[in-house]
Order: sequence, then C-alpha cells, then structure tokens
Amino acid sequence: MYAKVQGSSIIGIDGSIIDIEIDLSNGLPQFQIVGLPDSSIKEAKERVRAAIKNTGYNFPMKRITINLAPADIKKEGSGFDLPMAIGILLASDQISIKKIRFSLGETLFIGELSLDGSIQSINGILSMTLAARDNNISSLIVPRANVEEARLVSEIDVYGFSHIREVINFLADELDTKDQSVYTNSKQNLNEAEMDNRNNFADVKGHYQVKRAIEVAVAGMHNLLMVGPPGSGKSMIAKRISSVLPELTWSEALEVTQIHSVAGELNERGKLINNRPFRSPHHTISTAGLVGGGTTPKPGEISLAHRGVIFLDELPEFNRSSLESLRQPLEDGKVKISRAKANHVFPSEVMLVAAMNPCKCGYFGTNVPNHECQCSLTEVKRYRAKISGPLLDRIDIQIEVPWVNIETLREKKKEKSSQEMREEIAKAREIQKKRFKEKGIQFNSEMNSIQVRKYCRLEEQAETLLHNFFNQMGLSGRSLDRILKISRTIADLDESELIKVSHLAEAINYRALEKVW
Repeated sequence: MYAKVQGSSIIGIDGSIIDIEIDLSNGLPQFQIVGLPDSSIKEAKERVRAAIKNTGYNFPMKRITINLAPADIKKEGSGFDLPMAIGILLASDQISIKKIRFSLGETLFIGELSLDGSIQSINGILSMTLAARDNNISSLIVPRANVEEARLVSEIDVYGFSHIREVINFLADELDTKDQSVYTNSKQNLNEAEMDNRNNFADVKGHYQVKRAIEVAVAGMHNLLMVGPPGSGKSMIAKRISSVLPELTWSEALEVTQIHSVAGELNERGKLINNRPFRSPHHTISTAGLVGGGTTPKPGEISLAHRGVIFLDELPEFNRSSLESLRQPLEDGKVKISRAKANHVFPSEVMLVAAMNPCKCGYFGTNVPNHECQCSLTEVKRYRAKISGPLLDRIDIQIEVPWVNIETLREKKKEKSSQEMREEIAKAREIQKKRFKEKGIQFNSEMNSIQVRKYCRLEEQAETLLHNFFNQMGLSGRSLDRILKISRTIADLDESELIKVSHLAEAINYRALEKVW
C-alpha cells in the first residue's frame, strides 16, 4: 500500500518542496524514515503514532517506510508531522483517496502535531508558501496560527486548522462549512511605515557634522563609524537613524518578513514587517549569533538587519573573531554557511553603524573638561588595534562625535527633523535608482571599480584636489574608490551631475580617521 503527499523544508531562508512517499508492507511492525531527516523529523515517529491513535484512527501494524525526496537534501524541522500522518492514513485506506476534494499533487501539508492530534505553529511558513506558489501548488494546509502569515503570498489558497481531525474531515468534504478556516488569498496592502516620534533628529542639539554624515551614509548605504567620548551622544544618535530610513518596498518587506519568520523572530504572526530593521546586538554575542550558524544554521543578527541597520555599540568590546566574520558579509551582501550535507545562504545587505570610544578610558584627544585621558600611547594603540585594518577599510564614513557644551544644548534654534532628512535622502536614493537601473546594484556604496570610473565624474578643480590628496597621503586604490563613492552620494544629495570640489572635500573629511589610526 502506497501514498504520496507533499511537505516542505527550509534551506537557508528559502522553502523547498519535499515529496513524502509512504509505503506499508507486510512484516514485523517497523516505522522508518529515510531521505536525510534530522533529529526532529526522526522524533516525529512517536508524535505521529500518538496523534493518529488519539484521534480515533488505527495506527497500522505494518512495516512503514517513509521516504523524503529528493534524498540528497537534508530535511529539517517539525513541519513534516502532519503530511506524514495524512500519508499513513491514506496508505492504510483510512482516508479514501477517491473522496478527497483536492489533487494531492497540488496540495501542500505543513504542521507539527501534538500527541492529542492538535496542530502547532512552526517557523518559516512564509518561505514555504512562496516555494509552493513557485511550484504551481494551488492549496496549502497549515496550522491555524500560521494562516495570516501564509496569506501574505497571493495566488494560493490557504486553509488553516487546529486539529488533524479537522484536516481529515475537510479533505473528505465532511467538515461543516461554518467551521472551515478557509482563506482565499489577496495581496495585503503595505501600510505606511510607522515613524517613532520619540526618536527624532529634531531633538538632537548640535552635532551638525555628525547629522550630515548620517544623511550621507543613509543616502548611499555607506557604513559608518562614530568615535567619541562617553556621553557624547553616539548611541542616542544611532537609535535615531531608523527614523530617516526610507520605507520598504513590497518585495523588500516580504523578504525581511521571510528572514524573521525563518528565525522565529516575528512578533505578530501574519503581520508584514514594513519598517526597516534596526538591530543592536550586545558585545557579548557569539560569532554564530552575529553572522548566523549553529548545528541547524539560522540567520544571525546581520541577516535579521537585512535592508536595514545593524548597530554595534562599543565596537572594540566585541570578540575579535566575531568582528572579522563580518568582513565577507559586508562585502558580498550575503552570509554563506557550509555544512556537510548542505550550503546555506542568508542575505545581509545592511548598513553597518558602529560606535566606540577613542581609548579605553574614553577621553584621549577629546575636549571634555576635567576628564584627562589616563591611557598611555601604548594602551591607546592596543585598544584601537582591536579593530583590524581590513574591517576599518570597509567602513566608508568615519567621524568624530565631540562633547557638546551646555550653550549648544540650551540653544532654542530649530534643528532639522527626521522627516526633512528622510525627504532629502529619498531624493538621493531615487537618483541612484535611475542610475543603476538594470545594473544589479541599488546604491553608490555597491559600485565596483569600473562603475566608479563611469559614474564618478569630477569637475576639473575637484580632479586636481583628488590627485594632490592621493599623492600626499599615499592612499590605496580601494581608499580612492571609497572616497569617490562618498563624493558621488554627496553630489546626489545636492542633485549635481558632476562631483564638485565641495563634495570631494567633504568626502575626504569623512576618511580623516583612516590616517590618524
């Protein structure tokens, strides 16, 4: 006796459709699952057995073999419980295939079973639903708690249930219509991103150069490092960056929600994430927690910040190996994790914002009254050496955040608001969007050397300044490209086609710490 149903597994952040074949044959009673199942799937045998019995059906005393195909892909997660149970009932003729209202080849089953047969929610439903749609599956049967999340995908019908008995009755068209949790999908509207009025740059007194640097950084998605004494406002400024980030597009919002779903980070099941992520991990975080990994690889903080900002406060306090692991994701925009049976890829197109003190005590070279630095030059160098050259080289904009005196703090001058900054940033991003249409990139920070030469055209005086600065400072080719990328973003903010002297001079100023350190 044989039956075949379909389930789904997660690989990276993507769903993969899995054929679940069930064979019942004579012989000593045995229950075996083959096809590279992980431990959670192997444990499903006892959950499925108990759920079938406690629902009032007979668990067949046969030799049961379940094959998960394709066999070369490692299968993970507890979402195979429901399809395996349905498959066993089909193979043992306790559910008549002739009476089923759907084509099993166009129906996907997902759900974890409790011992009493109730269906529990699982992570990654959004990815599985996307995979189902892309594989021409028309009907999706999921836990009731996951229905709203699955509804984010159009062109597929979603049916949510809380118990396996409901699923069986529904398949046989015996469930009362009023009890059916049937949801025909339609694309949800992308609500306007909520502005956090508590974190507005209008509240930040002084720090005009820092706010300008943030405007440039966000406009071109340039990584940013702020260096300043304790209490200068680095963390306070960083938390306000989310208030100037442009809204997510529909596809970006779906992608961000997909990542958080796989990681089990969705706060509200079924609610689309329409604000750009802002992640601020503690400096004690492990490498796996920061970039992703684990026995069953999961997205790390840098992937959870995809399309948004990851803020690393007290940068030198992070583990050195954790910081070094950021280099490739920042460069490639994705995290690659290799395992014996599979390779996992998590997206990580983020803007890195970091903050640190200039030395261990925090006051080296600062203007804070009555706070003299207690560190020797050797200690200062040792502290700064915790940030490697290659990592520092990937941070385009490096700026000092000075101490602000009381006169500035008490000024009644109106400061530029987050909304005003956001509008200027949106204009610059729209220029980049048109420039890089069909070029495979979105922002100036992503340009390669060929694109830098093509799009970073300088006026004559700016060309002279660039040559003089390059020869005087002995810069590398990579540093030159980064200065030109920043200059291009500044010119875009001014809606200028050519990079002018003022644009280049400002960009050079943002790389000043490179030679100081």
